[in-house]
Amino acid sequence: MTNHLIFIFYLLIFLISTIGFGYLFSTFFFKDFRVLNFGYQGIIGFFTICLISIITSFFFPHNFIHNTLLHLVGLVIFFWNFFKNKKDNIIQIKKLASLFLILAIGVYVFKNHDDFPYYHLTYALNLSQNSFMFGTGIFSHGFKTASSIFFYHSTLYLPFIKFYLFHSGPFLILIYFNYIVLSKIFNKFKKNEFDIVYFLSLLNFIFVNIVFYRIAEHGTDRTGQILLFLIFIILFELFFLKNNLKKKNILFNFLLVSVFLAASMKVLFYIYLIFAPIILFKDNFYKEYLVKKNLVIIFILIFSFSLNLTTNFFTTGCLVFPEEKTCIGKFDWSLPEKEVLRLKVHYEWWAKAGGGPGYASTIEPKEYVKNFVWLKDWINRYFFNKISDTFLGIIFISFLSLAFFRGVKKKKIIPRNMLLINSILLLFFLEWFLKHPAMRYGGFVLFALPIFIYTSQKLESYKLNKKKALISTVLLIFLTFFGYNIRNAFRLNKEINNYNPGYNLLKSPFFHVDDVKVKISYQDKSFKIYSPIKNMCWAAPTPCSYNKNLKVKNWHGFKIIQRAQE
Repeated sequence: MTNHLIFIFYLLIFLISTIGFGYLFSTFFFKDFRVLNFGYQGIIGFFTICLISIITSFFFPHNFIHNTLLHLVGLVIFFWNFFKNKKDNIIQIKKLASLFLILAIGVYVFKNHDDFPYYHLTYALNLSQNSFMFGTGIFSHGFKTASSIFFYHSTLYLPFIKFYLFHSGPFLILIYFNYIVLSKIFNKFKKNEFDIVYFLSLLNFIFVNIVFYRIAEHGTDRTGQILLFLIFIILFELFFLKNNLKKKNILFNFLLVSVFLAASMKVLFYIYLIFAPIILFKDNFYKEYLVKKNLVIIFILIFSFSLNLTTNFFTTGCLVFPEEKTCIGKFDWSLPEKEVLRLKVHYEWWAKAGGGPGYASTIEPKEYVKNFVWLKDWINRYFFNKISDTFLGIIFISFLSLAFFRGVKKKKIIPRNMLLINSILLLFFLEWFLKHPAMRYGGFVLFALPIFIYTSQKLESYKLNKKKALISTVLLIFLTFFGYNIRNAFRLNKEINNYNPGYNLLKSPFFHVDDVKVKISYQDKSFKIYSPIKNMCWAAPTPCSYNKNLKVKNWHGFKIIQRAQE
């Protein structure tokens, strides 16, 4: 029972502290954000903590002292804002608490995904126990791909809970996403606005909670895609619906923050910044947007972008790994160009089903990824059944929604030119299909959105009375949360029975961690690097490296990791 109380206590602390940092950002950098609800503030706060975490990592380890002070600041700001508008915020607290209780089962995990013990856990733990080191990309493949979510998780390292909430960032994003989307749906319901944004919000809500129910499987990929679903909802608000200038300005800036946050988790998502010029130049919005009050937030976003590139550069010698064209110069921590090129091919080879558990193509990777040589294997091994199952789920969600809302009467709606958005989605899809056709690299969004957009247009054309709309909406929301909880209940039962029959969830909510035996692979007077004797690093002492042939150089207070022999 004590462990459960600790688990829930810290989870709630992080939930509201992150919202507090949203208000901090809003107060200092863009005051118009202050009107946004807890869900928006949570996303903004997540972005802010990631930014703070990256900056402070260059000077301090994210130890108990650092993280206690950080979250105390978040809590103070949250409650300061809470008591400024107590009446409205009590309602928001009730909504947030309800969502937390409904979704809580998802954060209970015994077995995390395969990359978690390999590098997700040890990456964040390294940041908690050591300040930033140059050249950590040498440690393993995983350490070459920095993600802001690792930096966020490193700030969750606190007494008693230690690293046992290093998987909870995606859970918090899921709560904030649901808060925003459900608030949007019910606000529109009150105004009888059963438009394309109403239905797209509902469809995205159903998909995210049913398909992304396994928090342990999110990694850095699915969480970024949850943000992309939210970004498209906001895009439709800005693109098609009439908003006053102030609201449009707020939504556009929030869209930018969300894109930069998603891209900091997975660099591939920077491509979605293409929406910025499209919105700016539509209806000459740029004439109103580029005013003095927006310059601060623009500067913060540019700084965030530069900081992410800098972190990548100090990790591998490349601004965007594994794009060899961005590898600038040859520094002590730089990866060899041949290795970067080899890994670039490897990632594409993997995404195109060149290899996986128990199989590997006999064709040379460089040849395999060219000229659609990979297509047959990809269809056989990846499209069936990974993509096809998801695709059938998307179709089912659309048909179910059409069945619930279908009406005989149709209303007149203003025709919308969807050519631009459909063209952009097609370009995104082609880039995804030709370069990295794995669902984790944006495939969920690119398969679901075209169908959901078409379905939303059909639903918008029905003439609905408020009673029918309420019953249909509430029933779909109920079925979604019911499905989320049932699927998680079966997941937990499977994890307990298949992986550890002795695991007692009632006794402890903490995920499984192997007891790893390590040896020292490098040592000097004040610094050690460890390596696992077998298996993976898990929560071994840090820094933990799979490369045992290392040396370390001191440079102005920083450690530079190098290979002992090239």
